[in-house]
Amino acid sequence: MADEQQIGADNDHVEADEQDVDSALGDDMSTLTQSVRSSIFQGRYENGRRYHVYKDGKYFMPEDEIEQERMDMQHHAIITTLGRHFLSPVENPGRILDLGCGTGIWAIQVADENPNAEVFGVDLSPMQPGWVPPNVKFEIDDVEDTWTWPEDHFSLIFSRLMISGSIQNLAKYTQQIFRHLSPGGYFESQEVQIRLGNDIRDIPEEDPLALWCKYMRDGIERMGRSLAPDLDNIGVEMRNAGFVDVVVRPFKLPLGTWPKDKKLKQGGSAQLVALYQGLQSISLALFTRCLGWSPEEVEVFLAQVRNDMIAKSKQGFYFYSAVVYGRKPPRNEPAESENP
Repeated sequence: MADEQQIGADNDHVEADEQDVDSALGDDMSTLTQSVRSSIFQGRYENGRRYHVYKDGKYFMPEDEIEQERMDMQHHAIITTLGRHFLSPVENPGRILDLGCGTGIWAIQVADENPNAEVFGVDLSPMQPGWVPPNVKFEIDDVEDTWTWPEDHFSLIFSRLMISGSIQNLAKYTQQIFRHLSPGGYFESQEVQIRLGNDIRDIPEEDPLALWCKYMRDGIERMGRSLAPDLDNIGVEMRNAGFVDVVVRPFKLPLGTWPKDKKLKQGGSAQLVALYQGLQSISLALFTRCLGWSPEEVEVFLAQVRNDMIAKSKQGFYFYSAVVYGRKPPRNEPAESENP
């Protein structure tokens, strides 16, 4: 069983304060390559939002500027709540890989903090900035495909909100990560469930925000994924892959300004802004593609959800979340290791 620890006592007991290239086939390879790259960067529009075209339809959120702002705001919410970019006890990492890097904000900030490290970011969408630190490189790829990097290569492999919503085969995902980590390296996953919590009151199932969470989970399940993965099971699959010293550290990501603690209040405020402004980004494709709603029906419902979100922003609501990390042991170390 993976260890369960909290992100500090304040987060466990949070006190309330009252997001035809066919025509190019006859040309030379450079022209074909440029055409493919151009189509990837242009994206594809659906219901007024721009989506990725590489592995079209695999990911349910858009890649346009509105979504990028939501992603960066959610990054701020999580970083503020946790207090740092990663919790794994890795020192002086040489190579770092960010899976599903999004806008690249985590990779860029970590590269600035670790100037001697090489940081690589991978995503289906080419939404990363062109001007980045010299030790950062971004690639467009599907992290569930077979990797081309060498095995035993990275000191730290990081992913956030990938097991929640993106990864279809958790066992394969953790096994591939394990192979490409250097012995002694760490894998860390930061996951936020689309599941509301509240320590002081019941959550009526018919409330719009609670219904939204349910509909989101139902929609993603039809794509063979989960938005509320069993957090302990992540640790189990990591152990099955060979990881040792696996730690599951639950935390509460506040929704709104209700925490008394200043940092948690800032994190909750950022999460409220990210969800309120990015609600359409998160919802539209799942509701229309998977649940059969019309765009107009989605907008009417989301207006109700936003109103409920504001009403709940001072009432102690949070999203169940966790940081899960583990170490790849040296070859001469036993494959199992339990923390006391």
